[in-house]
Amino acid sequence: MLMEQEVAPEIKEQLQIINDGSKRVKDIVKRMLTFARQAKPMKSRIDIHELIENTLEIRGYVLKTANIEVTRHYGEDLPWITVDPGQLQQVFLNLIVNAEYAMKQNQGFKGVLTISTRKAADKMILSFSDNGCGMSRETIGKLFQPFFTTKNPGEGTGLGLSVSRSIILEHGGEITVESRPGSGSTFTIELPISAEPEVIEETDPDNSGIPVSNVKARVMVIDDEPAVRSLIEKC
Repeated sequence: MLMEQEVAPEIKEQLQIINDGSKRVKDIVKRMLTFARQAKPMKSRIDIHELIENTLEIRGYVLKTANIEVTRHYGEDLPWITVDPGQLQQVFLNLIVNAEYAMKQNQGFKGVLTISTRKAADKMILSFSDNGCGMSRETIGKLFQPFFTTKNPGEGTGLGLSVSRSIILEHGGEITVESRPGSGSTFTIELPISAEPEVIEETDPDNSGIPVSNVKARVMVIDDEPAVRSLIEKC
């Protein structure tokens, strides 16, 4: 809210630091809650390729400026899959960001991120491969442990892959990795495909049972924290 006000440039700069720091803390807490499985999946049927493309679009500018080429090998006629789109996108984003970091370590080499999808029996197989610096067997053994990271201080929390693994397990799937030093890494995700699609009943918007009124309303907010009450009142 303060960032939206007209303030002196030097104050604006300090507010930006506070704002960025708050968002970082929020992201860390969110990842920890996901790891603790306090956030239950909100599943729906989606097109996996559309979700991948949406995730790549989020990192499009970074990939382009880092001279990283994205190669797609998408399977044809893949069925829609029942997942939590938000949680699965978080997994994809973690894998893409980690691949970016690994490829940036190979200075002078053009980065190539290869994303593949295919169907195998009753499972959907997704793979994210990079031609980055790769990892040792010792590193792979610790990779999914909470708070373990190979990144420099301040560049990672060590929660990305542990949270990703928790999300995939919550969806009844598996995530594995293959890598060698200097030979890049490949993360493979296996997700179950529902035998029968879920039927979602459509609700007639004109017969939803929700009363419609043009009368101005008042809202009572009850919270034991004064700061929360004040914030909601101002919003």
